[in-house]
Amino acid sequence: MVIVHPEYAKLILEVNDLQEQIANLIVERDMLSCYVCRDIEIDYLLKIGALEYKFMVAGNAYRKNLRKLELIDEKLQKKAQISMSAINRKINSEFKKKDKIQSDMSHQIDLAIEVSSFDAFDYDTMEEMNVDYFKLQKLYNPVFDLEESEERKKAYAKIEKYYEKGNYKKIHKLAEDFDDDVFQDEISNLKMLKEKYNYVLKNIQKQVVNIKNTFPYNQKIILEDENLCRRKKDSINREIIEINIQNKKLEKKIENKLKKI
Repeated sequence: MVIVHPEYAKLILEVNDLQEQIANLIVERDMLSCYVCRDIEIDYLLKIGALEYKFMVAGNAYRKNLRKLELIDEKLQKKAQISMSAINRKINSEFKKKDKIQSDMSHQIDLAIEVSSFDAFDYDTMEEMNVDYFKLQKLYNPVFDLEESEERKKAYAKIEKYYEKGNYKKIHKLAEDFDDDVFQDEISNLKMLKEKYNYVLKNIQKQVVNIKNTFPYNQKIILEDENLCRRKKDSINREIIEINIQNKKLEKKIENKLKKI
C-alpha cells in the first residue's frame, strides 16, 4: 500500500483545479476574440458602423471647409495671392491621417458586407471544437510547463492558428490522442506550478474582462435591443443632418469670399 503525503495530495488537487480554470478561461477568451467579437463587430458595422462612416465623411468635409476658410482669410489679411490648388494640397496633407482612417473604415464595412454573405459558423461544431481545444490547452499550452520548452511553444502556435481559422478537424485529430491522467510531480515543482498558475489565472481573467469591456463586445447590449439600436441610429442621423447643414453654410461662405476677390 502506497501512502500519499497529505501536502502532496492537496497540491495535486489544487494544481489540477487551477489548470482546469485556466484552460476554461483561455477557451472563453479565444472564443470571444476569434468568433464572438468578430460576429458582434460585423453586426455593428452593418447596423451602426455604416451611419458612423457617413458621419465621419460629413465631419471631415466640414473640417476641411473650415480649414479652407481659415487659409483663405489668412491670404486675404496678408493681401497675398490666393491659389486654391495650393490651399487644397495643404488641406490634403493636413488631413492625410483622417482620410486614411476614413478609407480604412470604408474597407471594414465593405468586408463586413462580404463576410455577412457567407454561411454562419455552425455553433454546434464550435462547442465540439471548444471541448477539443480545452483538452489541447492542458496538453500543449506553455503556461502549464515550468520550462516552457520551444517544442511545446511551436506545437501550441499551430493549435492557435487552427482554432482561429476554425479548422475543427485538425483540432479534433490532435485532441483524440489526449491523455487526461493526473500528472505526477515533486512537491517543490507543484508549489512552483501553483504559484505560476495563480499568476496566469489572474492575468487571463483580466484579459477576458478587458475584452468584454471594450469594442466591439461592449456594443452587444445595444445591438441586441431594437429600441436602443434605433435610438443610437436616430442620434447619428441627426448629427449627420446637422453637420451637413453647417457644411453647406461654410461652402456658401467660401463661395462668397472667392467671388469678392
